[in-house]
This record gives sequence, structure tokens and C-alpha cells, in this order.
Amino acid sequence: MTDAKRKVIHEVKALLHRWSEESDLEDRDLLKCLSEAVDEYFDDDVVDFESDIELEDEE
Repeated sequence: MTDAKRKVIHEVKALLHRWSEESDLEDRDLLKCLSEAVDEYFDDDVVDFESDIELEDEE
């Protein structure tokens, strides 16, 4: 497993641990929230943005 994958897993586990300790949500409710968050994140349309402002290189 790559280092990046381990970091993502660690972050998600830390988030779940914090919420299970600090909220009154049951484990099943936390998992439902996580599932909804993932669905929302990947369903969002990504809007490509190009700035009209030109930045000058500082040398």
C-alpha cells in the first residue's frame, strides 16, 4: 500500500474516532454521514476557473 493511501486511511480513522467520542451519533449514523459526504463530494460538478488577472513574476 502506498504512503498516500495510508495517510488517507489514517485521516479518515482519526475523523471517525473524534466524532464517535465527541458526538451522540451511533456508529451506524456516522457511517451513513460518511457515505453521504463521499457521494456529495464526487457528485459535485467541478467548475474550471481561469483568472483574468495576470500575475507578474518577481525576480
